[in-house]
Amino acid sequence: MVNCTSDIDPTIWRVVGTPLVAATRPGPLSGMGVAVKDLYAVAGQRVGAGNPAYLADAPVQEHSAPAVQRLFDSGADVIGIVRTDEFAYSLAGVNAHYGTPPNPRASGRVPGGSSSGPASAVAAGQAAIGLGTDTAGSIRIPSAYQGLWGLRTTHGRISREGIHPLSGSFDTVSWMTRDVQTMDAVTQAMLPDRNSAALYGEVAVCVLPKQMVDADVAEAFARSCERMRSTTANAHHHTKAAANTAADGAVSEAADAATRAGTDSVVTADTAGAATAKAVAKAAEKATAQDGMWDELTLDSDMFDGFLDIFSVVRGYEAWQANGNWVSGHMGAIAPDIAGRFRNDALINEAAYRRGLERLEQARAMVRSLIGNKVLLMPTAATVAPTLAQQDDTETAAYTRQQTMRLTCLAGIGGLPALNMPIVTAQGLPCGVCLIGPAGSDKTLVAFGKELRHRISV
Repeated sequence: MVNCTSDIDPTIWRVVGTPLVAATRPGPLSGMGVAVKDLYAVAGQRVGAGNPAYLADAPVQEHSAPAVQRLFDSGADVIGIVRTDEFAYSLAGVNAHYGTPPNPRASGRVPGGSSSGPASAVAAGQAAIGLGTDTAGSIRIPSAYQGLWGLRTTHGRISREGIHPLSGSFDTVSWMTRDVQTMDAVTQAMLPDRNSAALYGEVAVCVLPKQMVDADVAEAFARSCERMRSTTANAHHHTKAAANTAADGAVSEAADAATRAGTDSVVTADTAGAATAKAVAKAAEKATAQDGMWDELTLDSDMFDGFLDIFSVVRGYEAWQANGNWVSGHMGAIAPDIAGRFRNDALINEAAYRRGLERLEQARAMVRSLIGNKVLLMPTAATVAPTLAQQDDTETAAYTRQQTMRLTCLAGIGGLPALNMPIVTAQGLPCGVCLIGPAGSDKTLVAFGKELRHRISV
């Protein structure tokens, strides 16, 4: 908790109170402090979106965003507003105007972004909850880099009203915590409605080409999955049959329909390109049951490349539509790398965007068919947090961003919930296992992550 002005690191915090805004009433999150990413409307404050010129132009907000209000109504206090990468358009956690927030779990390395401030505040013990957003991995990446639990929610499940947009097709309300118990409490409070599934049918461990993930992360992921497999195989052997009856009947019917539609689209669509469709079909054929509820799902790089292409077109066009009016008149006030992304976005025409939306719709059906009623495990990020020196190398930074986005875009394309479970490499550096579940199964995903953590800790 931030206790006095000497605790305030301006690379983390934009404004701090004692608290900044108190809870409206007692609730399940009473006593927990929240660090709110500088994209959310907080009554009486401005939205700065990580840029001082934009902050200067911004009006004072009359009302808090519904997601912020839900935290107030659940008993949580907002400690303050924390930094974000400019316009949430980076995964590194670097801000040219305010500085780079520290990574308390890996000194000398970037914090990850774009929810860099929430992650650093939570990792440093200055807040219990970090409220952020996730478009291309903005909660999952800083969580992996800093050893936190981080949940990207099902797209559209929580209102994005009062949040500065990057891409409406992919933006989600998301949060991070230091431990899974707090993650569970926040998730229950933020998602009080009925979940889509009570149990998963099976676990699929994603098998990726070696070149997609650094060796130290791949080893940590494989070691963690083997530990989870060995400790859960016997305990969960009986749950596969029960899952079919415990899941919501309508969801099961929808999943069956999606599977049938997805199979057809694999054959006929040029949506994500022929290579992507072929890769998805091949992956579905190779999902062979092992150890009761545990499968292996082999995915190849063609599928990820096709999905990233779709993601980049749709996200880019929407980013320019949401921000272009202001950005076009203030290019000199924006960091060069962020300005460069916006310049590229301005070149995407509406016809390309419409084609991108058609490809996205069919690719989303493919991904949801592939997931079915499974929970998919894959590395959250392709690397551990780069060093500050590596981030300063433009070529290295661009390569790391590209490799990681190939992984993170899968949940975005599917509109699916994704949870980072923190693990460490053999060298002791934080990284993560990403759990991806069916749409609407957010609470089940967190509960499953909690069970996995318990079993590998005993």
